[in-house]
Amino acid sequence: MSKTEADEESPTASYSSCQMVTLILVTGLSLFSFGYNAANIGGVLLYLDSSHTDCFKSSVCLNSSLMKGVLVSSCLVGAFLGALFAGTLAARRGARSTLLMNNFFFVAGSICSALAPGILCLVLARCVVGVGVGAASAMVHVYMGEVVPAERRGEHGALLAMMGTSGILVANLMCWYLAERWRWVLAFGGLPAMIQLLWGSLIMPESPLWTAKLQRGRSSPMHSIQIVCQDINSPESSGRSDVACFIESGGPWLNLLKSIGTGRAIPPLIIGCGLHVLGQASGINVIIYYGPKMLTLAGFANSAAVFISAALSLSQMCSTFLLSRLVDRLGRKPMSFIGVGCMLVSLGGIAYSYLLPPSHRAGWVALISSFAFRVAFSVSLGPLSYIITAEIFPEDIRAPGVSLCLAVKWVANFLISLTWLPLAEVVGLAGTFVLYGIMCVLAIGFLAIYVPETSGKTLGQASQIAMRELQEFSPRSP
Repeated sequence: MSKTEADEESPTASYSSCQMVTLILVTGLSLFSFGYNAANIGGVLLYLDSSHTDCFKSSVCLNSSLMKGVLVSSCLVGAFLGALFAGTLAARRGARSTLLMNNFFFVAGSICSALAPGILCLVLARCVVGVGVGAASAMVHVYMGEVVPAERRGEHGALLAMMGTSGILVANLMCWYLAERWRWVLAFGGLPAMIQLLWGSLIMPESPLWTAKLQRGRSSPMHSIQIVCQDINSPESSGRSDVACFIESGGPWLNLLKSIGTGRAIPPLIIGCGLHVLGQASGINVIIYYGPKMLTLAGFANSAAVFISAALSLSQMCSTFLLSRLVDRLGRKPMSFIGVGCMLVSLGGIAYSYLLPPSHRAGWVALISSFAFRVAFSVSLGPLSYIITAEIFPEDIRAPGVSLCLAVKWVANFLISLTWLPLAEVVGLAGTFVLYGIMCVLAIGFLAIYVPETSGKTLGQASQIAMRELQEFSPRSP
């Protein structure tokens, strides 16, 4: 692909530093809502357990490990649906409109969660919140990847991830400050969404790529076909116009399915799904969702456990900011190797802490190891899995492709979150975290073999590199 072609495929707008900071803040409110609504259930669980006046005490057996897992995982079921829904809507209306409309799910789900009369209603309300979580996770990096220049994409993607971590931090602080007034904790989840809906409608620009599609559409009734015929993301772009026109004519998901059939979508799907599944299999969301519960099992009191979880989130924010300064200089892969290696060591420390009898020593080993794990995750698989996934898909299948990868991620998240407590009862807490450590070893191998380096590349170049990287290590017939 020539330099001219690479430049043409990713038009970006020019913004001042002040405009870019404002854009990151308002767009990042989607990830703030994502982080807050995903993490607040961890602190709420502690106070549902100890509630003596709320109807939840007798409505369903909340003391069951399975029921706690269902409550935590209900958000993830909605997230799976939201990720798929976002891809369809973004392909037809653009990522900006999708993000703005998605706020209605955060607002409605938060209000219903706060007013839920019993555990079953709360589970359903958390599913609604989950739709917003899934759509936000799928579309924020797609939108920003199309808006910002290639040489700053990693930095801005990491800053957006920091907004998500700040949501987790605020969720922990709210749980600590409001204590047993957990309904207010859940209700607050709709406020950032309302702010983004109002503020974002005024200042969020449309993606230059989406604007280019609309402009081409005005010049021809066959605009969808023209867009793909002009697409240069694919290595086979020359001489594939008939195939491309046929693919695009079926809509976003049929387009993706046909691209899978031709093999064009398989490399980015393998890389994207692999990164997200291995990231979840490391146990990160167990540590976030059940973090307060884990610390109480290690010997800390309820209030101390929630406050410490907030401090851990603050450290995660700081490390994500560090990533934003380094990722475009050092590259995606070096940062990933460093982070996953540290995650592996940290999981060993967490496992060791649960082999010790409950004591201050065990509690501090668990605390320090959890701190190291979350810092390591924040400079590696946490933000980078989103950033890389949004970079490696060709333009015409980017929205449904990223959505499918995120839907797979939420399925993995659901299964791991649902099974953590029952699994811990079978193999023990230490054994559970040893299993997560094995997943980190697999992640290192996957990164080394399949994941391309996309730093400083245009979106078209990144998708081509992903195709070549996977083909290089594909089995070859003799």
